[in-house]
Amino acid sequence: MQTQSIRDPWRRASCARYWSLALLLILGGCGSGERATDTRTVVIGIDGADWTLIDALAAEGDLLNLSSLRERGVWGPIDTLRDVPLSPVIWTSVATGKNPSKHGVTWFLVDQPDGTRVPVRSTNRKTLAIWNILANKGLSAAAVGWWASYPAEDVGSGVMVSDALAFHGFGRTAREGDDGLKTYPPDLFYEVDALIPPEQQVQPEFVQRFIHVDTDEYEEEKFDPAKFPKHNPDNPIHLFQQYAVTAEGYAAIAEKLLSEREDDLLLLYFEQVDSFSHLFMKYVPPKLPWVDDDDFERYRDVVLEWYRYQDELLGRILAQIDLEETAVFILSDHGFKSGDRRIRSEEVVDINKAHLDHETEGIFLAAGPHIRRGGEVTGASVLDLTPTVLYYLGLPVGKDMDGKVLEDVFDPAYLKRHPIRYVSTHEDGKRSRSLAEAQPVDAPDQAGIEAQLQALGYIEEEETGNEESSPEIHNNLGRIFLGEGNVEKAQREFEKALALDPNNADALLNMAAIHQGEGKVDMAEHLVQRALAVNPNSIGALAQLAEIQRERGELGEAVRLFSEALTIDDSHPFLWIGIGDVLQRAGRYEDAVKAFRTVLELDPDSFNARYNLGVTYSNMGQEDEAVAIYEEALERAPKHPKGSAARNNLGAIRLRRGETDQALAHFEEALEKAPGNLESRYNVAILYIDRGRRDEAIALLEEAAELEPNHEQVNLQLGYAYLDANRGQDAFRRFLLVRRLHPDNWSATLGLAVVHAGAQEDGPARERLAEALRLGGPAAQQMAAGFPALQHYRAP
Repeated sequence: MQTQSIRDPWRRASCARYWSLALLLILGGCGSGERATDTRTVVIGIDGADWTLIDALAAEGDLLNLSSLRERGVWGPIDTLRDVPLSPVIWTSVATGKNPSKHGVTWFLVDQPDGTRVPVRSTNRKTLAIWNILANKGLSAAAVGWWASYPAEDVGSGVMVSDALAFHGFGRTAREGDDGLKTYPPDLFYEVDALIPPEQQVQPEFVQRFIHVDTDEYEEEKFDPAKFPKHNPDNPIHLFQQYAVTAEGYAAIAEKLLSEREDDLLLLYFEQVDSFSHLFMKYVPPKLPWVDDDDFERYRDVVLEWYRYQDELLGRILAQIDLEETAVFILSDHGFKSGDRRIRSEEVVDINKAHLDHETEGIFLAAGPHIRRGGEVTGASVLDLTPTVLYYLGLPVGKDMDGKVLEDVFDPAYLKRHPIRYVSTHEDGKRSRSLAEAQPVDAPDQAGIEAQLQALGYIEEEETGNEESSPEIHNNLGRIFLGEGNVEKAQREFEKALALDPNNADALLNMAAIHQGEGKVDMAEHLVQRALAVNPNSIGALAQLAEIQRERGELGEAVRLFSEALTIDDSHPFLWIGIGDVLQRAGRYEDAVKAFRTVLELDPDSFNARYNLGVTYSNMGQEDEAVAIYEEALERAPKHPKGSAARNNLGAIRLRRGETDQALAHFEEALEKAPGNLESRYNVAILYIDRGRRDEAIALLEEAAELEPNHEQVNLQLGYAYLDANRGQDAFRRFLLVRRLHPDNWSATLGLAVVHAGAQEDGPARERLAEALRLGGPAAQQMAAGFPALQHYRAP
């Protein structure tokens, strides 16, 4: 049932205006600058929104506004960033179309020259955002509440309402910071600040829609400056008040801008779905066995009811837009796990596992003029929003952007009339100069900021304080560079973190991982030991030391180290994955199964636990159990990076059972999902040979050889395939390569004998045959009997 919103005292009248709503919360206005079309756009960002919950609510007849947009537009999943999955990082990538390694925002906090730490600023962004690009082109952009937009930037004829105006993530409010920097133009502050209701204005009737608390309890617990000197970040009522007035205020500001202005683009950001999901998703029915009964009854409806309210806020925005004139883009930065995929934690918010709450796919939806009606969009990334909106607004796309234009969003006829245009870059060098000249701005209450980050599970308590530096920034940037395969740049960032704090355990462990990957195990161990000297209870250091011992073959010591880490804290899935892997390698299969099952209790969605269970069951000879767990893993996460390995293993089991058709189907699917997977390519080729599909097999084996030129079995099988195709010289080169790399490989030596025999080179043929028979014994005798050309050289 659609629940009506409580408008008073928040509802404000506004006039209708024609808009195209781009659901990333980008609001469009008119401008006279450089553009090839006359379209306008609204982009609405809804942090943490997930299709699973949206679909369930829509099936019950709820979320009418979102559902109507979905029916008239296109929609689908959107991939998030994987290396540093934090909101300011991702939403900055959304606004720039660039990876964090380019835009430079990698964490929640940044350093000030005076040693204080403040929330990430617009001045920390190294590249232009879409609102800067539009301003430079003479167009008008309006942005409301976007991450890392304080201090507000000069956007020409546009407006900026920064994320410092209301409560945002960690409790910044209009009572902190410089009011003159919170909006552009500065005098806009007084108009929009009046639209943010004070927290004490949140009425009990409104709260009771979400939280089951009686009026007296609410009046006792709620934040009121007359009763409390400051907010309590551990009080769910205080947090609810903050998020509620922010959502209402930003919606009211967007309504005002849409009714009074005609910007080419409007971007609007809502954080509350993500924040409430972190706090209350564990209480959503069905009740989890470890959830407290009283807490379940109190908070069971918060998340789903907020989705309904978010849809009502969306309806208020849509009321200002004519979808025949304006396009709307809606997106989230990631999804959120629900149902039986929720992470087990008895904490209010579990700092250790908060990142595990996120799904790697969020929501994407677009509707409006020139946008297809009906159908799903695939392959979308959070990096694609800015290129897509630039294209839609008639502007060229920067070649230096990491995102792409989502062409499937638009009508084919529109694409044909408006081909995508590119420029090398929109950057002009002015930003880097202005950043160098930027002056520090007043720091808000640092303790309050970090307390809010702890409440949402993003930083640990021991990370807070008045450090003179923030090595986390360099650690995160280093991890991003590692994800891009740039080890050299990653190492430089970790070195910068250590220059700021020589005893920073994260930086030491990151450096150790690089050295371990380069085979410098002793140096890696030295750095891990340094980290342990800083913090003897560092479970990360103990786990990394255990991995080093595992690679050395010291499995007993690896088990001991993992066990020590689990004694300190047994709530981390990665520790149980690690010890399970070592136990499996040591042949302690039953203990390994228990470890992987524990992972699934802590993280029901763990693909790695199911994959490792499949490997363990296979080693135990329990193939039915292995097949079942592999299939369960693939059903839950068909796009997982290890999915091809699981499919390949399934194929191997089917092949052992003689189920060749099913085996081939698994191998082919694995190859389709991961074309770079050598094992799948090899296995498909072998089955193709058995089925007489020789030429296809040769093509696959040649591609496999390009992936790994010195692979023994790939080159050996390719040699015999060449023999079958009468390509003697090609076969000779493959057999010779294998024999040089592996002198004891009798099969390669036998292949050389066959090539020599075919060329009637009697001496070499006889010599190689004798050598192969000596090395291979009966197996070589049996194989040689299958080559008529060798019969002349075999002893009677």
